[in-house]
Amino acid sequence: MRRAEELLEERQRGRQNGPSEGEVATDEPNAEPARAEEPARARTEDRAAELTNDLKRLAADFANYRKRNEAERTEFAKFAKADLIAKLLDVLDGYDRALATIPDDLRGTAWVEGMWLIERKLRAILEAEGLSPVESLGQPFDPYQHEAVAHVPSEQPEGTVIQEHQKAYRLHDKVIRPALVTVSSGSEKKENNSNG
Repeated sequence: MRRAEELLEERQRGRQNGPSEGEVATDEPNAEPARAEEPARARTEDRAAELTNDLKRLAADFANYRKRNEAERTEFAKFAKADLIAKLLDVLDGYDRALATIPDDLRGTAWVEGMWLIERKLRAILEAEGLSPVESLGQPFDPYQHEAVAHVPSEQPEGTVIQEHQKAYRLHDKVIRPALVTVSSGSEKKENNSNG
Protein backbone atom coordinates (compact mmCIF):
# COMPACT_ATOMS: atom_id res chain seq x y z
CA MET A 1 0.00 0.00 0.00
CA ARG A 2 2.79 2.33 0.83
CA ARG A 3 4.43 1.49 -2.48
CA ALA A 4 1.26 2.49 -4.35
CA GLU A 5 1.24 5.84 -2.59
CA GLU A 6 4.87 6.44 -3.52
CA LEU A 7 4.22 5.60 -7.17
CA LEU A 8 1.24 7.94 -7.24
CA GLU A 9 3.31 10.79 -5.76
CA GLU A 10 6.09 10.19 -8.30
CA ARG A 11 3.67 10.25 -11.17
CA GLN A 12 2.15 13.55 -9.97
CA ARG A 13 5.61 15.10 -9.56
CA GLY A 14 6.57 13.89 -12.98
CA ARG A 15 3.61 15.59 -14.57
CA GLN A 16 4.43 18.81 -12.84
CA ASN A 17 8.10 18.66 -13.81
CA GLY A 18 7.74 17.45 -17.39
CA PRO A 19 7.05 14.37 -19.46
CA SER A 20 7.66 11.00 -17.94
CA GLU A 21 8.84 7.88 -19.70
CA GLY A 22 7.03 7.21 -22.95
CA GLU A 23 5.63 10.73 -23.14
CA VAL A 24 6.82 13.08 -25.85
CA ALA A 25 7.37 16.72 -25.05
CA THR A 26 5.79 19.28 -27.38
CA ASP A 27 6.24 23.00 -27.73
CA GLU A 28 2.47 23.47 -27.77
CA PRO A 29 1.08 21.53 -24.84
CA ASN A 30 -2.59 21.58 -26.03
CA ALA A 31 -2.06 21.60 -29.81
CA GLU A 32 -2.96 17.96 -30.43
CA PRO A 33 -6.21 17.96 -28.41
CA ALA A 34 -7.31 21.24 -30.10
CA ARG A 35 -6.82 19.72 -33.59
CA ALA A 36 -8.75 16.66 -32.51
CA GLU A 37 -11.58 18.85 -31.21
CA GLU A 38 -12.09 20.71 -34.54
CA PRO A 39 -13.79 17.83 -36.44
CA ALA A 40 -15.81 16.97 -33.36
CA ARG A 41 -16.90 20.60 -33.02
CA ALA A 42 -17.87 20.71 -36.72
CA ARG A 43 -19.89 17.52 -36.34
CA THR A 44 -21.57 18.93 -33.24
CA GLU A 45 -22.42 22.19 -35.03
CA ASP A 46 -23.81 20.27 -38.03
CA ARG A 47 -25.90 18.11 -35.73
CA ALA A 48 -27.14 21.21 -33.86
CA ALA A 49 -28.15 22.84 -37.18
CA GLU A 50 -29.89 19.63 -38.26
CA LEU A 51 -31.78 19.39 -34.96
CA THR A 52 -32.72 23.08 -35.17
CA ASN A 53 -34.15 22.55 -38.66
CA ASP A 54 -36.03 19.48 -37.43
CA LEU A 55 -37.43 21.51 -34.55
CA LYS A 56 -38.55 24.30 -36.89
CA ARG A 57 -40.18 21.76 -39.21
CA LEU A 58 -41.96 20.09 -36.28
CA ALA A 59 -43.12 23.47 -34.97
CA ALA A 60 -44.55 24.33 -38.42
CA ASP A 61 -46.20 20.90 -38.69
CA PHE A 62 -47.74 21.35 -35.25
CA ALA A 63 -49.01 24.84 -36.12
CA ASN A 64 -50.59 23.43 -39.30
CA TYR A 65 -52.10 20.56 -37.29
CA ARG A 66 -53.63 23.01 -34.81
CA LYS A 67 -55.10 25.13 -37.62
CA ARG A 68 -56.49 22.06 -39.40
CA ASN A 69 -57.88 20.68 -36.13
CA GLU A 70 -59.54 24.01 -35.31
CA ALA A 71 -61.07 24.18 -38.81
CA GLU A 72 -62.37 20.61 -38.48
CA ARG A 73 -63.80 21.37 -35.04
CA THR A 74 -65.54 24.48 -36.38
CA GLU A 75 -66.92 22.50 -39.33
CA PHE A 76 -68.10 19.72 -37.01
CA ALA A 77 -69.82 22.22 -34.70
CA LYS A 78 -71.49 23.81 -37.71
CA PHE A 79 -73.13 20.55 -38.74
CA ALA A 80 -73.49 18.82 -35.36
CA LYS A 81 -77.06 20.07 -35.13
CA ALA A 82 -77.96 18.90 -38.65
CA ASP A 83 -79.81 15.77 -37.47
CA LEU A 84 -81.95 17.70 -35.01
CA ILE A 85 -82.68 20.45 -37.52
CA ALA A 86 -83.62 17.87 -40.18
CA LYS A 87 -86.14 16.36 -37.73
CA LEU A 88 -87.57 19.81 -36.99
CA LEU A 89 -88.17 20.33 -40.72
CA ASP A 90 -91.06 17.85 -40.50
CA VAL A 91 -92.59 20.05 -37.78
CA LEU A 92 -92.11 23.11 -39.98
CA ASP A 93 -93.76 21.30 -42.90
CA GLY A 94 -96.66 20.38 -40.62
CA TYR A 95 -97.14 24.04 -39.70
CA ASP A 96 -97.04 25.04 -43.37
CA ARG A 97 -99.71 22.47 -44.27
CA ALA A 98 -101.88 23.37 -41.27
CA LEU A 99 -101.68 27.10 -41.88
CA ALA A 100 -102.41 26.66 -45.59
CA THR A 101 -105.71 24.88 -44.83
CA ILE A 102 -107.14 27.31 -42.26
CA PRO A 103 -110.70 28.23 -43.24
CA ASP A 104 -111.28 31.91 -44.00
CA ASP A 105 -113.76 32.32 -41.14
CA LEU A 106 -111.04 31.31 -38.60
CA ARG A 107 -108.30 33.58 -39.94
CA GLY A 108 -107.54 36.41 -37.54
CA THR A 109 -108.61 34.51 -34.42
CA ALA A 110 -106.24 34.45 -31.46
CA TRP A 111 -105.65 30.73 -31.85
CA VAL A 112 -104.64 31.03 -35.51
CA GLU A 113 -102.50 34.10 -34.80
CA GLY A 114 -100.74 32.08 -32.07
CA MET A 115 -100.03 29.33 -34.60
CA TRP A 116 -98.55 31.87 -37.02
CA LEU A 117 -96.42 33.31 -34.21
CA ILE A 118 -95.05 29.87 -33.25
CA GLU A 119 -94.26 29.09 -36.90
CA ARG A 120 -92.42 32.41 -37.35
CA LYS A 121 -90.40 31.88 -34.14
CA LEU A 122 -89.44 28.34 -35.14
CA ARG A 123 -88.41 29.52 -38.61
CA ALA A 124 -86.37 32.42 -37.12
CA ILE A 125 -84.53 30.07 -34.74
CA LEU A 126 -83.69 27.66 -37.55
CA GLU A 127 -82.54 30.50 -39.82
CA ALA A 128 -80.31 31.81 -37.01
CA GLU A 129 -78.66 28.36 -36.94
CA GLY A 130 -77.88 28.65 -40.67
CA LEU A 131 -80.93 26.99 -42.24
CA SER A 132 -82.26 28.37 -45.52
CA PRO A 133 -84.86 27.08 -48.00
CA VAL A 134 -83.74 26.07 -51.49
CA GLU A 135 -85.83 27.50 -54.33
CA SER A 136 -86.89 24.73 -56.70
CA LEU A 137 -89.84 25.79 -58.88
CA GLY A 138 -88.76 26.72 -62.40
CA GLN A 139 -85.17 25.65 -61.73
CA PRO A 140 -83.31 23.01 -63.71
CA PHE A 141 -83.37 19.61 -61.99
CA ASP A 142 -80.30 19.17 -59.78
CA PRO A 143 -79.83 15.70 -58.24
CA TYR A 144 -77.94 17.26 -55.31
CA GLN A 145 -80.93 19.44 -54.39
CA HIS A 146 -83.94 17.60 -55.84
CA GLU A 147 -85.45 14.16 -55.73
CA ALA A 148 -87.77 13.50 -58.68
CA VAL A 149 -90.99 11.72 -57.80
CA ALA A 150 -92.50 12.06 -61.29
CA HIS A 151 -91.76 13.14 -64.86
CA VAL A 152 -94.71 14.66 -66.69
CA PRO A 153 -95.12 16.35 -70.06
CA SER A 154 -95.48 20.13 -69.85
CA GLU A 155 -94.81 23.33 -71.73
CA GLN A 156 -91.72 23.88 -69.58
CA PRO A 157 -88.37 22.78 -71.04
CA GLU A 158 -87.33 19.22 -70.33
CA GLY A 159 -85.60 18.80 -66.97
CA THR A 160 -87.30 21.82 -65.35
CA VAL A 161 -88.89 21.47 -61.91
CA ILE A 162 -92.61 22.16 -62.40
CA GLN A 163 -94.02 21.17 -59.00
CA GLU A 164 -92.58 21.03 -55.49
CA HIS A 165 -94.10 18.46 -53.12
CA GLN A 166 -91.64 19.03 -50.26
CA LYS A 167 -89.28 21.98 -49.88
CA ALA A 168 -85.49 21.53 -49.88
CA TYR A 169 -83.38 23.05 -47.11
CA ARG A 170 -79.73 23.92 -46.84
CA LEU A 171 -77.76 24.18 -43.60
CA HIS A 172 -74.99 26.70 -44.26
CA ASP A 173 -73.70 25.45 -47.62
CA LYS A 174 -74.85 21.82 -47.40
CA VAL A 175 -78.25 20.50 -48.51
CA ILE A 176 -79.66 18.56 -45.55
CA ARG A 177 -82.94 17.66 -47.22
CA PRO A 178 -83.58 17.53 -50.97
CA ALA A 179 -86.86 18.73 -52.43
CA LEU A 180 -89.41 16.20 -53.65
CA VAL A 181 -90.31 17.48 -57.11
CA THR A 182 -92.09 16.74 -60.35
CA VAL A 183 -89.90 17.33 -63.39
CA SER A 184 -90.98 18.28 -66.90
CA SER A 185 -90.30 15.70 -69.57
CA GLY A 186 -90.85 18.30 -72.32
CA SER A 187 -93.90 19.22 -74.37
CA GLU A 188 -96.64 16.74 -75.20
CA LYS A 189 -96.37 17.63 -78.92
CA LYS A 190 -92.74 16.54 -78.92
CA GLU A 191 -93.65 13.22 -77.29
CA ASN A 192 -96.53 12.61 -79.76
CA ASN A 193 -94.22 13.31 -82.72
CA SER A 194 -91.64 10.83 -81.45
CA ASN A 195 -94.32 8.11 -80.97
CA GLY A 196 -96.02 8.48 -84.31
